[in-house]
Amino acid sequence: MGVAAKLKYQMSNVKLFAVCLSLLSLACLHSFSQNSVKIGVTLPLFQDSEDKSKKELGNEILDGIKFALSEYSKNGGTKVTLVVVDTKREPSAANEEIESFGEDSSVICVLGPIFSSELGEAALNGPRYKIPIVSPTATGDELATHFNYVFQLNPSYEVRGKLMADYLINKKGFKDFAIIYEESYGENFRKHFEPEAKILGGKILVSEPYQKDQKNITDIINKITKYIRENDLFVNAANLNLTQREKLEIAGVRWSLLDSSVTLNMDVSIYYMLGKNARKIIDTMNIKAYPLKPESTKFIQGVIDAIYIPIANPNEIGIIVPQLFSYSLSFYIAGTGDWNYEETLKENQVYIKKLIFESEYFPDDEDSEFQELKENLKKTKYKLGKNFLFGYDAMKLILNLIDKGNKTRKDLNNALKNLVGYEAIKSKISLDYHGINSELNILRYEDGVKLVDTYKISR
Repeated sequence: MGVAAKLKYQMSNVKLFAVCLSLLSLACLHSFSQNSVKIGVTLPLFQDSEDKSKKELGNEILDGIKFALSEYSKNGGTKVTLVVVDTKREPSAANEEIESFGEDSSVICVLGPIFSSELGEAALNGPRYKIPIVSPTATGDELATHFNYVFQLNPSYEVRGKLMADYLINKKGFKDFAIIYEESYGENFRKHFEPEAKILGGKILVSEPYQKDQKNITDIINKITKYIRENDLFVNAANLNLTQREKLEIAGVRWSLLDSSVTLNMDVSIYYMLGKNARKIIDTMNIKAYPLKPESTKFIQGVIDAIYIPIANPNEIGIIVPQLFSYSLSFYIAGTGDWNYEETLKENQVYIKKLIFESEYFPDDEDSEFQELKENLKKTKYKLGKNFLFGYDAMKLILNLIDKGNKTRKDLNNALKNLVGYEAIKSKISLDYHGINSELNILRYEDGVKLVDTYKISR
């Protein structure tokens, strides 16, 4: 082989080696990118403020996020890096930071913002940059519903109002409701509960607002009582003979209820005793039912199945419930997550007969995962609390999806859209309802707050 031929041969080998090296580098880079992702975090941290109260919420949520990542990093197959920014609770700042994340292709999703005002400002960046924006706490309506790539792990007002109507009608078999609601914040729930109840075949018999910080709701109680006096029918077992009482017992009326009616000289609604067809049943027993007498103060009504009360804050419990009790109207109350304050309920337990309410927050003390988390936290600086769990559950959900191979914005978005029945510590999470969590805990108060059910909106 001549010199020229040798040189040509050597040059071709060099080029081939360079091509192979380039392909190898690209393969390594691709492999690295598939095993290394970034998550943007937007929280109101108030890093430059001396006010500790301002710092508390955002930093407690961030603690939960960090701890979830520290657990995952021990055995997780993907390197996950957090890029944390401080929004200072300014919607414009949240918008700018999420724009920046959107332009950085290495960031596959944004965790936050946590306030509805911030999320509303920044939501358009989800579809604009095709980057999932996942809020752990925002409850505002018309956020995830209107924007693809936007998710709310905390059920919205719409979901909460509709879900309680759904639960009371489809699960409890209730049909007839009164509504007492705080005119501003409480209206967020009422405006969804009321039409949903009607769609599902329910009736709203009375619906009345009260003002924030209002101490007396006598006018509302009078309207409810007026409806009862005009539409309910009663009997008093003290006025019945033995045969009539036996007929009621045979029809399914509890002996203890009849006994209480006699002992307390109390009027009891025939609809409470015998259901919606009570008028026909009572006529066959030769028992004469009567409207509530003007002087009657001891009675159990039956034309209203439940009173739905979306309060603005737990302080209103101690104002509203005693007044309802004094007018024999506290027998069945349905509430919102703002009723989930056990100490306040305990202070008013003498006035509470039957109370159920929805809540996004109810960790199960008997759950092994929750027990393990509490044990692991003992060895750290982190403190377990409600805000911590909002961050922890949100981050753990994202990490779970990443570990299943959803390492791009598109894949992660699709996985979130199709998420149903994910078992977080504080509640279940299903995002198939327009990107909003459609599951809530149904709780009751009976010698403490207890879990009745986990319920998912049906439509």
